[in-house]
Amino acid sequence: MVAQLDNATMACEQALQTGVGLAEACRTLGYLLQSLGWFREAVIWQSRSVEPPKKPVRLYTDLGALRAKQRQWPAAIATYQQALALEPNDAEAHRSLAGIYAQLGQRHEEIAYRYRAVVLKPSWATPSNQMILGNALIQMDKMTEAIDCYQRAIRLQPDLYEAHYNLAVAETYRQNWQAAKLSFQKVLQLQPNHAESHYGLGKLAERAEQFKPAAAYYWRATQLDANFAAAYFSLGEMLMRLRYWDKALPVCYRAVQLNPDLSWAYYNLGYVLLMQQNWQPAFAALHRSLKLNPDFAWTYYYLGQVLLHQQRWDKAVAVFLAALQIQNDMAAVYPRLGRALRRQAEQAGLKQTILAYRRDIPLQAKYRQPEFYLELAGRLSQYKQFAAATVFYSLALLHRPQQLELRYQAEQMLAAQKRLDQEIAEHRRQIEQNPGYHWLCSHLGNLLADQGELEAAVELHQGAIVMRGWRAAAYRNYQFTHDWFTHNIATWESQLQTYVNQPVHGLEIGSFEGMSACWLLDHLLTHPQAKLTCIDLFFQESFEANLRLTGSAQKLIKHIGDSHQVLAKLPSETYDFIYIDGCHLAEHVRRDAELAWRLLKVGGILIFDDYQWIDSSHPGQETYRGINAFLEAAKQQLVIIHQDYQVMVRKLKLPKPKKIVAKPAKTLYPSNSKSNLPALSHS
Repeated sequence: MVAQLDNATMACEQALQTGVGLAEACRTLGYLLQSLGWFREAVIWQSRSVEPPKKPVRLYTDLGALRAKQRQWPAAIATYQQALALEPNDAEAHRSLAGIYAQLGQRHEEIAYRYRAVVLKPSWATPSNQMILGNALIQMDKMTEAIDCYQRAIRLQPDLYEAHYNLAVAETYRQNWQAAKLSFQKVLQLQPNHAESHYGLGKLAERAEQFKPAAAYYWRATQLDANFAAAYFSLGEMLMRLRYWDKALPVCYRAVQLNPDLSWAYYNLGYVLLMQQNWQPAFAALHRSLKLNPDFAWTYYYLGQVLLHQQRWDKAVAVFLAALQIQNDMAAVYPRLGRALRRQAEQAGLKQTILAYRRDIPLQAKYRQPEFYLELAGRLSQYKQFAAATVFYSLALLHRPQQLELRYQAEQMLAAQKRLDQEIAEHRRQIEQNPGYHWLCSHLGNLLADQGELEAAVELHQGAIVMRGWRAAAYRNYQFTHDWFTHNIATWESQLQTYVNQPVHGLEIGSFEGMSACWLLDHLLTHPQAKLTCIDLFFQESFEANLRLTGSAQKLIKHIGDSHQVLAKLPSETYDFIYIDGCHLAEHVRRDAELAWRLLKVGGILIFDDYQWIDSSHPGQETYRGINAFLEAAKQQLVIIHQDYQVMVRKLKLPKPKKIVAKPAKTLYPSNSKSNLPALSHS
């Protein structure tokens, strides 16, 4: 009987294609279906035999339904595809194909056809159906289609807050931030205690670097759902960004409880404990973070800081070396590695320290090579970690004893360390004799910071800054490890005085720890509408922390990236003063100046730092060369108002071009009269 049904179905399809004998084929199929007890289908086909439909597409869909009922999936699919070839927008064919692909477990095809059917016949889907379909589309990364479904669900049921929430999530995926925000807010109008929407608004605020509002949203989400793991984690991160260590600590502990296998949760907890100088718990949290994720260099870095405070020098060396094996360009590691090795050498003696590392150095086998030792030695010497550089030159010499140059370099590093130690000792002696000499304190602070003695450096700089008249630096507790700025304060006070408490906009290229930015906010940019734009390749954590201590961080606009690229995108004649203190190589400085000049208002001041600075490793690229090249090219548009270690120029208004008036050509003799000719000489 099954074979007869197949033959009858094929006969119908053939008659449909040829247009011959269709009524008889339908009648035969109807009788056969009746004999099988398929009475509903029998009635359909008997009626087709009496009055065939005007649209053949219906016959194809009915044939497809018969084959689907027999679970003849490939034949049913082919028949429905024939229907769609005749009528691509036939909703019934799309819906039937979706059902077949669901039976076959082919999810992508099912959802594609189901979505098309709903688009063609929206009345077939309830708000709940639209939501379910939208969720499936999101999983397939079809955001536009998912949003379409959610919007239809909302039109059908405007108070369906789940649809508004899913719409907000989809808009977030598309980075349609404003639309996402409006949808999250709509959810909270309908369902004020919806924790996930508070969390979503927190994420949007965090993306916009609005850390306090973000923290408030995350906190509300945790209050509504005490087990909302992601909300606790994000709240902890925001409190860390805001440096609210006491508030962050219990939140980070809760995040660890809810995320026991998340390395970042332990990392955050360890960092907060480190900031509170709670060394042993910080060690435990960071150590656990490394167990869960041993490939993140910064966890080793902060664990190394804990070990430095615990004076476990050998362990600190091992941890810092582990960080450099993962990421050897971590500039912050080298001063601390140098400090740990130097302290080790002070305790055990340099020769004994070198011998100990010759026997066993905490490095993977592939890094126990002279090339890696030489790379470390070179980097350490750049950061004035001469004792540590000596250790690694000596290790390289062990592998290459025939290279006498390595022995010479090791001896040079040892001599440089001795000179540096003597210089530090001499500065200490002079400061003890002359405690009011702030420039000595600043210089010693810079030397100690270069040696990784950051706490001592910060203390020296705070004292020196106050002596220079910047009293706010003490009670705000700025944490500056280096000071290359305060010697300029007197000049800045003189030349920038007219900007005090005015709605001016300054621009700074190169920010480091934020010393110049903090001074500007404390002394110059005191008007409520004053602003400061800062450009840097990377804003250090200390920059963020110091700027928050000013209480005026809302006046700051940050641009992260190469200064040339950022400057090219900023609006013309926007800034009242511009400070160039980024890369000091001549060509880079010259290009910074050219790009900045367009941005400076007429009458504004352009400030160059380090006019006299020379980098021996880049001959021909001395800073003054780039500055001089710019000054020569723009000499008609500026006037120099200060020149010393810094150079300041004021932008002049371009002179109007002189109007050239055409004058008649002069002729020696008028052409209209001979009487005007001069008399001839007869002498």
